Amino acid sequence: MTLDRSRYLIAAVAATAALGLAPAVAHAAPPAPEAPEASEAGAAADGYFYVWEHEKKRGRQASWRGNSADWSDRNMRNRASSAHNRGYAGAYEDVRMYWGKGYTGASYCLPNGGYLLHMTRDFFPRNGTGGGQTLNDNVSSHRWGDYC
Repeated sequence: MTLDRSRYLIAAVAATAALGLAPAVAHAAPPAPEAPEASEAGAAADGYFYVWEHEKKRGRQASWRGNSADWSDRNMRNRASSAHNRGYAGAYEDVRMYWGKGYTGASYCLPNGGYLLHMTRDFFPRNGTGGGQTLNDNVSSHRWGDYC
């Protein structure tokens, strides 16, 4: 940098200070809110109910387009730790999960578009056998319904 240019810069900073103006200071932008996981963010309705063996939609996956009286049909009975209802909006859009085979015992309703990433934090209501227990590794059957 030449001597004349450095004098100019010093004079510009001094003039800015004399006017009571603070020189521009770069500030880091506040952190952006955490975005939803890609697997749940853009998942369009496709008419299926999905479950995964592990939390956060990880591990082995099973899916059904219709009802299942026994999740043994996909080897997921009492093994699911996350779920996603990607059914179509309208009639029979919600999924009711049951503690027992054959749609028996306590039931929990997952509304259309809803998902559970940590079923260890979700519990069956006290509406039958198994009520009050965690959903994690405790679902045996499900069926589609009109409302939760």
